[in-house]
Amino acid sequence: ALAAIVRIMSLRYLGDELAGSRVTLLEALKKSAKSLKSDKESMLALLAIGQWFINFGMEESDEYAAVETMLKTIVADHKSGSVRAIALNILGIANFIAGVDFNDAADVMRFISERFFTTSASAPVGLLRQAFETYGFLLTVVVDGNRRLAEHTFDKVFKAHLDALALDAVDVRVASAQNFALMHEALSKGAADFEFDRQDELVATLQMIRQESAKRHGKRDTQAQRSAMRDVLKTIDGGEAPELRLVLGGRSVSFDCWARIVRLHSFRACLGGGLPRHFVENPLLQDIFEVEFDMHSDAFLRNEGRVVISPSSEIAKMRTKEMRKQRVAQNAYLQQLDYDYE
Repeated sequence: ALAAIVRIMSLRYLGDELAGSRVTLLEALKKSAKSLKSDKESMLALLAIGQWFINFGMEESDEYAAVETMLKTIVADHKSGSVRAIALNILGIANFIAGVDFNDAADVMRFISERFFTTSASAPVGLLRQAFETYGFLLTVVVDGNRRLAEHTFDKVFKAHLDALALDAVDVRVASAQNFALMHEALSKGAADFEFDRQDELVATLQMIRQESAKRHGKRDTQAQRSAMRDVLKTIDGGEAPELRLVLGGRSVSFDCWARIVRLHSFRACLGGGLPRHFVENPLLQDIFEVEFDMHSDAFLRNEGRVVISPSSEIAKMRTKEMRKQRVAQNAYLQQLDYDYE
């Protein structure tokens, strides 16, 4: 039943169709998420909770408050790194959609920092990567709400991000580096010549990572790492951001800044193959990404669901690798869950 719910909510926008039963559905999903029967059931339920907020969660701050404590408890205490990672991802999604304001986002960022960015913190690679990704996702909220608070908050974890670049895990390095690019992009809007206090050290570290031999990580991981670091360095050194395109509904949607790209990645991780359908039908995504679609146009009928990522984008190469790693999460309704977060 959970697999069917995930499949339906990911592939269709149900915000109007099932609005009357949304609270009952959420209560059932919360119960399943807290169940200790199996990690598979917990992960499916958590994924469904994220999709619930995408379908029904706009302005549902009370419902967010009802799941926030549960999700934080799972992130902090669950025995499975896989379950903790997906719970952290869903906590970010729910907060982004239904949090009261940027202060709610900053609260979750502090929660992440205290548990994953301290010198004594220890976590599986996949969970640590998710911590950096969710932190960056919510950083886009704080940047929009209070740039000074965002700068102050990021300053506190600057060293943790820099330390993450020294880890062997390519995924963690990339997530950390992209947060640097996101923050630099945001702060450069008010000062074209902006630089981090330790920018020279950061740039030197990114350049060193970009030039690493394939002997250390293997050819595929090394190529992905180089592509990602090249994108980040372009932003920090030259003020350029990578660009992705989605072509659907007869129009091209550009993701031409780090904030839009980071947000896209988070929603894609939760919706998987249903992302194009939600872009066309779901007013939440249309509001977040500032797009509209004419569902009755000939162009829409010809192009519905077609997804194109610009092949010239360096980050697109990294996203190809990331999509493989999250394939089970994105298509949980098609196969048995088997996350590689442990």
